Amino acid sequence: MLDVPQTCKIRTVTDLRKLISEPPAMMRRRLQPRIDDHCMTVIRSASVCVVGFADQAGFAFINLRATPVITVEADRVDLVWPAGLELPAALARGEMLIGSLYFIMPGIGFALRANGRSTAQQGEDGAARLAFQADAFFLHCSRAKVRAKFWEPRAGAPRSGEAGASVLSDAALAFVSRSPYLLLLTQDPAGKTELSPRGDPDGFVLALDPGTLLIPERPGNKVACTLTNILAHEAVTVAFLIPGSPTVLIVDGRCWLTTEPSLLERVAVQGKAPKLGMVLHVGEYRFQHSSALVEAGLWSNETHLRESDIPSFSKMLAEHMNGRGVLGKATTLVVDAVVKHDLKHLY
Repeated sequence: MLDVPQTCKIRTVTDLRKLISEPPAMMRRRLQPRIDDHCMTVIRSASVCVVGFADQAGFAFINLRATPVITVEADRVDLVWPAGLELPAALARGEMLIGSLYFIMPGIGFALRANGRSTAQQGEDGAARLAFQADAFFLHCSRAKVRAKFWEPRAGAPRSGEAGASVLSDAALAFVSRSPYLLLLTQDPAGKTELSPRGDPDGFVLALDPGTLLIPERPGNKVACTLTNILAHEAVTVAFLIPGSPTVLIVDGRCWLTTEPSLLERVAVQGKAPKLGMVLHVGEYRFQHSSALVEAGLWSNETHLRESDIPSFSKMLAEHMNGRGVLGKATTLVVDAVVKHDLKHLY
């Protein structure tokens, strides 16, 4: 395994905030403990829900067109567990498992994220259900999907392979070299999870060697939950996706943050190198067939929503944070200006 220099390792939140300034104070309100009308709109419009579990218990991809959400109320979301997919061992034993949800609407860049905890239940029809109790709901911007050109399916089915440990196989490395989008699951010191997307041109994650990957960190909302989580808890799980493919590559490992120029220059886009990157040391990896991604019509133009079908992200986020009164309307103008600026300055 490559011995990456740690002279430029970020070790504290103070060091991190020298590179990424504190977010605006109003961003603290992005986390809401209960489902509002806008959360409901996203959940009812979504075609796929991604479930990420703590303690390297993996990912599940649920086709909401085939099995719509059962319960959506207050802080509760109940989902049908995919037939043929084994429950994580902790859930099968009747235990609670901390995790996060990520709702994807077809053709719409922004998404809804939720953090909380899950238990497994049995429905009247005998099918397993996932009962999710949320601590927080929040809307996430579209920049990762825009950078990745997420709605454009890539030609040719990627070759999968067997599971492995420590180093990625040729098939796994080839998958990483084609992937423009990933979901990164991290945990804070209390064990609560965050499921956050990253996206860029195909193959944006650089394999420094078969056991070491470099994930560039592009400009974001400055909240930096994923990054602060990594400073406290290095264990991560990453799901690599290729638009149009039902195959997902899952990598468990340990991550740390670097500002090493010689590495970051290698992942520059449009002549701009990121300020920092995440160095991921591979622990284990596996390929996962997730037919829900294709069967839900995620990359079919016929199923894609039009932007006019739902309120704008700016309106949703502003009212999610500050309600529909005068403050919410004023916040919409601010958020709209920020969103337009961010989409013009992706790097």
